[in-house]
Amino acid sequence: MNIKRPFKIDLTKEDFKAEISLPKTMYLGEQLADIYIAPTLIKLEPTEGGGKPVLPIDQKMFTEDIYKKFNRLTYSIGKLNRLAELIYDKLKRTISLYLAVNDLEQITERNKKCKDLKKYNFEKDLTFGELRNVFSCIIKTDAEFEQFAELDSGEKRNTFSKLFDDYIVDRDCYTHGILSFLYPDFEPILKVKPPNSEEHYVGLSEKILRDNLLTYKKIDEILSNINQVWQEKR
Repeated sequence: MNIKRPFKIDLTKEDFKAEISLPKTMYLGEQLADIYIAPTLIKLEPTEGGGKPVLPIDQKMFTEDIYKKFNRLTYSIGKLNRLAELIYDKLKRTISLYLAVNDLEQITERNKKCKDLKKYNFEKDLTFGELRNVFSCIIKTDAEFEQFAELDSGEKRNTFSKLFDDYIVDRDCYTHGILSFLYPDFEPILKVKPPNSEEHYVGLSEKILRDNLLTYKKIDEILSNINQVWQEKR
């Protein structure tokens, strides 16, 4: 799968000198229906001669099309977050089914990375990333997973583990990132701060959001197939 993902852009918080946002209240008759927003970040450049930069006030920042574009992006990102929650729940189910017929202590002795799982508290809910690490250990060390066409070789299992890891990283961006437009092209960007990383900005596109849906679909199908087999083993 040639998946497009959020990409780091060469911008820092210090580059921005202005953020413009003018909420627009929408009514349906006399009832409040929505509040449109379209926060726009503007990177100001010094004027000729080194004078103070001039803040551009562009009418394009306040058009209905811009407000609607931001609304669509907000909806799309919210949908991706909801789908990721479904994957999280299904992954918990997958691991629960597997552990019902396999010994956890034996699993954590299979290889070096599996031994790292000993630090997890399996008595509590694991994080999305922790669950993915458990799943990666399982599929890479149990030959039974070779019955699934998508996991029938070491290369495929490594590829799927990387795909899953990237999906969780992107999910964190969508969940915790702050959405804005970047002036003057009004391209969508997210301000993000991943764990153990500096705050930075990533760019988005409609294809990136669509590809996340494709990734969800692939992961969901594989987990569903696995769950069906392990459900029959119980």
